[in-house]
Amino acid sequence: MTEIYKVSDEQKERIRSLVKDFLKEQNISVYKLAKMLNERYGRSGSVSNILNKLSRATFKISELMDIAELFDYEIKFVPKTSIEGHANSPQKP
Repeated sequence: MTEIYKVSDEQKERIRSLVKDFLKEQNISVYKLAKMLNERYGRSGSVSNILNKLSRATFKISELMDIAELFDYEIKFVPKTSIEGHANSPQKP
């Protein structure tokens, strides 16, 4: 039996904060976001659907990419660095 991947509460909170902070920076409500996604991509994502995804932190990466694209952003993987400038991530093989 395959073990189900579980997201920690801490990680869920980081995801929620990431999306909420982004929307706040763009001065966009969830209601406006739902309308924009529908107009641009033909998504039937309702406000309640987006609110549920925020609550559960269950956005698909494709949904986050669509949201970023609406505001002319892109999603990238960026290496973490400490304050001293040393990488926190494990060494590459």
